[in-house]
Amino acid sequence: MDWAEQGAFAMLGTATLEGTEGPSRPRGVGFYADPVAWLVADAVGTALEAAGLPGPTAGTEVGMVAVSEHATGHTMREVADAVRERGRVSPLRFAGAAPGSVAGLACIVHGLRGPSLLLSMAPDAARPAVAVLAGAWLGASCTRLVVAEHRRHPSGVHRVNTVVLTSRER
Repeated sequence: MDWAEQGAFAMLGTATLEGTEGPSRPRGVGFYADPVAWLVADAVGTALEAAGLPGPTAGTEVGMVAVSEHATGHTMREVADAVRERGRVSPLRFAGAAPGSVAGLACIVHGLRGPSLLLSMAPDAARPAVAVLAGAWLGASCTRLVVAEHRRHPSGVHRVNTVVLTSRER
């Protein structure tokens, strides 16, 4: 399924970014987040700029759907290793392991105030569900919807394809 072929939606902007599972990069935000969550946040920012919606206040009517089988797997492994090796874990790492942070961090960083959701499944399998969700949310709960699809390749490279959608019926 290609978003461009969906007659009900218009694409306002797209972005594709790649990264690795390196250590989380501090960004001036006072908490830890999984490297995938930062990659998704970067991809969302690039797609919002491409859609002509830059800046943290642009998202007051923007919803967010992230799709990832991997989600915060990197941080979950770090938490499990810390518990096994030291018997304790930093509360910051524990919060960063929450799978919903893959969508939530992008919402915080870009000021997206519409509905948000993480589907923890393969992006290709999630497309029909995301299309139904977009049809229900656009116009009723938000005017634009960011869809970020994350894939982890066997080489260790992470790719996020992001699209900003709106309803053609507006």
